Amino acid sequence: MLNNYTKTYINQMARRTRTNLTERHLRVLEFAFNYYEKNKVGPLYNNIERYTGVSKQDISKLFPHGLNSVYTWIGIPIHSVSDTCKPVADIDVDEYREVYFDHNGTTYLRDEIKPYLEKYIKGEYGYGNPSSSTFLGKSAFEKITMARNEIASSLSVKPNEITFTASGSEANNLGVKGIAFKYHETKGHIITTNIEHSSILESVQFLGMLGYDVTFLDVDKNGLITVEAVREALRSNTILVAIMAVNNEIGIINPIEGIGELCKLAEVPLMVDATQAYGKIELKPKEMGISLMSFSGHKIYAPKGIGALYIDEMYSVVPLIHGGGQEFNRRSGTENVGHIIAFGKAAVLAHKEMKSEYKRITRLRDYFIEQLKIIVPGHIINGSINNRVPHNLNVGFPGIDSGTLLISLNKIGVYVSSGSSCSAGSKEASPIIQALGVDTDYYGTIRFSFGLKTNKKDIDYLFKYLPEIIEQIADEPQNFSKGK
Repeated sequence: MLNNYTKTYINQMARRTRTNLTERHLRVLEFAFNYYEKNKVGPLYNNIERYTGVSKQDISKLFPHGLNSVYTWIGIPIHSVSDTCKPVADIDVDEYREVYFDHNGTTYLRDEIKPYLEKYIKGEYGYGNPSSSTFLGKSAFEKITMARNEIASSLSVKPNEITFTASGSEANNLGVKGIAFKYHETKGHIITTNIEHSSILESVQFLGMLGYDVTFLDVDKNGLITVEAVREALRSNTILVAIMAVNNEIGIINPIEGIGELCKLAEVPLMVDATQAYGKIELKPKEMGISLMSFSGHKIYAPKGIGALYIDEMYSVVPLIHGGGQEFNRRSGTENVGHIIAFGKAAVLAHKEMKSEYKRITRLRDYFIEQLKIIVPGHIINGSINNRVPHNLNVGFPGIDSGTLLISLNKIGVYVSSGSSCSAGSKEASPIIQALGVDTDYYGTIRFSFGLKTNKKDIDYLFKYLPEIIEQIADEPQNFSKGK
């Protein structure tokens, strides 16, 4: 029998690939799962047809990648070499340098906050238990309070509306489940989108397994969630709307203020994942109608392992972690004092520089696009070029395997993110790229995300070697310029 985790993953993969699950899908998946559990090897087509009546041709029609999808969706390792990455480019590099174009994935520690962490690690301050009545504990508590005030100030909210967590993912879980569990007896209806971070999507899917009704909204042709789509989805029993501010893949900015106004009128809390927006664009939850909002330290040059959730004082959440009652009884556990201090300092710096950095990154982004037009004239940019943060460019390269291009760039010191891995288990295209109508069999998708240390020399270094890389790995000869 399929366990709950596998069922949830199947539903997630079906949604990502826009596959309408039927009894035949489930029959094949359950047989393959039980077969693997018993024999420790996946079933072949003839076994599947013998016991389910579903032929090889049927499987190819039912699943986006045939038997590979069947195996992937239920966790069977794929050992076939027919769907792996192509050979990577072999490039001789002059004056090798490391170029970091993956700021949406994570960021490095900025120099200004390192002294605070060093003092904490050396035990110069902050090592007392913030919940204790000792002088050391009081000092640690005061450091947390200072950081809470710094973050609250950046959002124009009250300090007691900021709850520290161990990550943005935990903040998302607390926001979604914390509201939903208040309705555990009557359940209710939740609205979210197909483009959310997995910590939102899987939280909502988990709630769906518990009996909550869920609506997943699709994006429009520009990759946006519209106010009208939310309005049409609202019901009398809707208990939560969860929509991200800035998409992590293509950088589009959703109309949160309009959605917030709608939710406020409907008296439905709006949960916003602002992990990719915080420190990049102005966020004023009170003015925007945001009830709950998550963000994370490691996206703004603070350490990993620290996040936060804004919770409007009008709302309460059911805690996910019970114990000592820290963080206003919302999130128990002794606080990560050093990382909280660093988070607060990084927040201050990010908002102090936000406008100037936005302009600087925009100039670099525009220069990047100019070079891209020269070097790869057949490229596409995924998502609206206007309604997005400049820190993100999601590019489709014609006739290129994204995994091969990613590894080829990695070999010359250029670090980017790919829309999919070259492993067969991750070949499914993301929902937002599919929704944009991109031919994912033809275009290899690479995300370039820019940040604090990105400069023109980084971009020039990339485009110096990109033509030769593309020439080596392209499916067919490309029409591009090899230099300026």
